[in-house]
This record gives sequence, structure tokens and C-alpha cells, in this order.
Amino acid sequence: WISSSSIKSDDITAGDVTLESVSNAKVGYHFGLVSQIKFAGIYIQPELLFSSVGGQVRLKETTVSHVIDQRFSRIDIPVVVGKAFGPLRLGVGPVFTMVLNSSSELDDFGAYDDKFKKATIGYQLDLGLDISKIAIDLKYEGSLTKLGDGVTLGENSYNFDSRPRQFILSVGLFF
Repeated sequence: WISSSSIKSDDITAGDVTLESVSNAKVGYHFGLVSQIKFAGIYIQPELLFSSVGGQVRLKETTVSHVIDQRFSRIDIPVVVGKAFGPLRLGVGPVFTMVLNSSSELDDFGAYDDKFKKATIGYQLDLGLDISKIAIDLKYEGSLTKLGDGVTLGENSYNFDSRPRQFILSVGLFF
């Protein structure tokens, strides 16, 4: 399972330090258990996944600029409900996420502190194709809740907008 995510936020400036989004997407991965229940042209697809996602931000200090990686290890529980059109599927549903671990090279800078939430809720839009016992899904994941309470840069605190948005390509095998 492959995902591509990026972190989008407003620029934050504290004195001569600026923290800004970088449009570079980071490649991540997912693996876990998937079930699919089909009846009367409708399908329900609950999943239990371990995910590794991330993104980059840029920290500018006076004349120096650093591109900084951020990574999140998490458990995702999406439940997609949709309509099957023969082998094609189109669905939508919530995704519940519990962050197991977050790492950021920003921790190396003394004036930085983050306040990530341990659990968030998002949504997924799913376009799927079933071929025999193989399922191929292309999903877009968005946010319904904030990633956390914010970051502290210098002596100022700033709120988060939302959790990372991502595209997810997955291939599953049903037994």
C-alpha cells in the first residue's frame, strides 16, 4: 500500500524565524486487514491499517533555511460505504486515526514545541476495482478534525489547520 502526503499550513513567523509549508509530498506506506461486504450493489469496506505518513516544512532563520521532515506512525480505521458498478466501486466514509508516534527534525530546534492530538477523524473518497480476489483502490483522504492544538515557536503559540491530506493507492488480496 502506498500513500503520498504533504503538510499544509499557514506561514508562522516569530521574530526572525519563519515556519512554512513545503509542497514536496512524502511517500508513505500502509498495511493491514481489509474486509469487503457486498449486497444489492452496495459495499461496506472496513479496514484496520498501520500507516506511516509525513511531510516537510521549511524553517527559515535570518539567512539560513532548513527543510525539515516530519513523520507520523498511526493506526487508521476507515469504513467506506459505496455503490458497486460491476467490478468498479465508488464510495465514501469516515477514517478514525490514532497516532502512535510522531517524529520531527524540528525537535532539534530549542524554540519549537508541538501539541499533536492522539486521535483524529477524517474522510476517504474511494475509487476501487475488484478483479477476482484482488482489490485495487485509489483514495483521497481529507480532514474533519484538527491535527492538534498547535505549535509553539519562540514564545508564541499557533493553532493547526488540519491533519495531513493524502492520496492512497492500495492493492489488497481477499481470502
